Amino acid sequence: MQNPGIKNLGDAALSAINAATGGAIITSASDRQGVSQSYLDRLEGMNSATVAVNFNWGSGGTSLDVYVETTLDQGTTWVQVAHAHFTTASAQKLFNLSAETDQVDAFTPAALANDKGQWGIFGDRWRARIITVGTYGGNTSLSVRMSAR
Repeated sequence: MQNPGIKNLGDAALSAINAATGGAIITSASDRQGVSQSYLDRLEGMNSATVAVNFNWGSGGTSLDVYVETTLDQGTTWVQVAHAHFTTASAQKLFNLSAETDQVDAFTPAALANDKGQWGIFGDRWRARIITVGTYGGNTSLSVRMSAR
């Protein structure tokens, strides 16, 4: 892999994005020229990734869905590879994803069920997208990290 290590897929103070219930992308990075973009790139050759989703609930809200997504077509289509679901309790959810799989049938991208991951789909760009329901208090936060190997 050309760029291994711990990657920040996004941090969010949830009270600041309650209006974005349609799906806010929380990943922010810079490309090689320093231009801001809403995904991490330069992940060619990654064979595995451990994703940690940390939800610190303070007050309010009803549910939070965190989708970790990758793309195989430079961002035209994003594929869910992990889905962490939270309600009104602090929690950490971990996903250990591998590019290695014995799946030989075609995979049709679709929404993943709560707290599920999808092996074998690894693009060179990754991001985290969230959907919130309800209004979370100012002390509720989210952190998404990935160990790329």
